Order: sequence, then structure tokens, then C-alpha cells
Amino acid sequence: MLEVRHLRAFCEVARLGSFGAAARELGYTQSGVSQQIQGLERIVGTPVLHRPPGGRRPVELTEAGRLVLGHAEHLLARVGAARADLVALQAGDQGRVAIATIQSVGTRLLPAILRRFRAAHPGVTVEITEARNTSVLMEILEDGSVDVGLTALPLRAGTFEIHPLGDDPFVLVTAVGRPERRLGDLDGARVLGSRGCMLQDLVEQHLAAAGVVAGACDLFDDNGMVQELAAAGEGVAVVPRLAVDVEDPRVSVHPVPELPPRQLAAVVHRQRHLGPAARRFLDAAVACAPLLAA
Repeated sequence: MLEVRHLRAFCEVARLGSFGAAARELGYTQSGVSQQIQGLERIVGTPVLHRPPGGRRPVELTEAGRLVLGHAEHLLARVGAARADLVALQAGDQGRVAIATIQSVGTRLLPAILRRFRAAHPGVTVEITEARNTSVLMEILEDGSVDVGLTALPLRAGTFEIHPLGDDPFVLVTAVGRPERRLGDLDGARVLGSRGCMLQDLVEQHLAAAGVVAGACDLFDDNGMVQELAAAGEGVAVVPRLAVDVEDPRVSVHPVPELPPRQLAAVVHRQRHLGPAARRFLDAAVACAPLLAA
């Protein structure tokens, strides 16, 4: 009979490329991992791993192994989500709520949400994870690692329950005194942007459509670094407004009406059971949505 331990061992071997590394990760012996893989292969009726002779090269997935891996990852994610749901059910109105946020929302909006939530629910522990991008955030929402995500749309249709928070328009950020005011002024300029923003490609598309050829388009993971480079005159940033400290006296911030705004939302997985604490955090997030328009 197929068991979770078979799938977990298989996924770790596939991820790490060796039985030894998977054994260390899982706290098994190497022979124990090997037994789990052999059991899985007996159940599915075909090899799922190709073991190169000599054992020095990483193991490789067979065609059947690639098929099984996709299902195994999904099943393990659902097991993790079920475990998180049970914890939430037992915790009731106390306990914990786990959230994930993209960087800009975590910097500009999350503190206000936390203040509102903690004022009403001081006994709840809030665990916070920063997601590098929306794709990572969706993965950890799906496997039950977090209860609520604060992110930008779009997301996979049908999988997530979406609670809109508002629009986040793009702006052009320059060092004070630079002449650039709109996208049409960026011909030959070094354009700076955020690697984590799903809509950043729109900037280059609009530049190309307008016949503007930037000198370079450089993306960075850290929004603060993007602003520091713009403030130092090293380029012109085109980023969502929430990624910018608009009070920074070293920079000028200009609207970019040519670009559609990001749509921000608080999201939860449709198949998850949210405990009272997570639901009330979600309510606090939605209540803070008007701050985006301020």
C-alpha cells in the first residue's frame, strides 16, 4: 500500500540527487531510504529512478519517475495543508497565524495590518515569511506552510480565494534634478526595476512599443537597493509605488499613467480550513486596504 513515507523519501532523493543526502535530510539510514524507494517501485510496477553505476553521479528520474514526482509533490502539499488545518482547528481563537508577503507589501502595508490585528488579538502569535515573488508565495500557501498571503495578482484561477486590497500604480523614480519625467524620456537611460514584480516585463514592452531604447534594463531583488541606485543617479527606476519610500528627499517620484497598476490582494487557499485567528487577520488586512489610496 502506498504511504506518505514512500513519497517523502522519493521526493527528497529527486530533489537532492542522492540516497545519502536524502537520508541525512529525513533522519533515516541510507538503506532505509533505499527500502522506501524499492517499496514505491513495487507499488507502481516500474523503476522511478535510474541509478548510475559507481554511485558518484546524481540519480536520475525515469520517465515514470517524472510522472510520479508531479503527483507526489501535490499529495505531500495536501498532507501538509491538512496538518496545518488540524493545528488551526485545535488552536481556536488563540494559537498562531502564519502569513507570507512580497517585499513591498511587507514594508509599506503589513505594519498597519499588524497594528490593527494585535490591538484586538494580542494573544495570537503571528509568523511572517517573506516570499521572493508571487510564485513562491503560491507554493507555500498550497502546502499549508502559511495561512494568508499578501501579494500582487494575477494568481492561478480557481485555486485561491482572493480579497482585493487595491491598486498599486507604477511610478518613475529619479535622483533630484534629473530631467526624466515619463517613459518617453528614457531613451538611452539605464532603467532599474524589481525582479520580484510579475508586471515588470510590461515596462520593457511599453518602452519597445513607444520606440524607446533603454541603455540597459537591470532588475534587483531588494527594493531598497533599487531606490539607492536611483538616488545616486545610477539609473531611473520604474517600479510600483509601494516599493518606493516617497518621503526620501533625494529622489523625485513621477506617475506613469501609461502602465496599468498592480492589483494587490490578501489570498488564502480555497481548500484550506482557516482558524478564527487567520480569518480575523484576513479581516484586518481588508480593513487596511484604504491606506493604499492615501
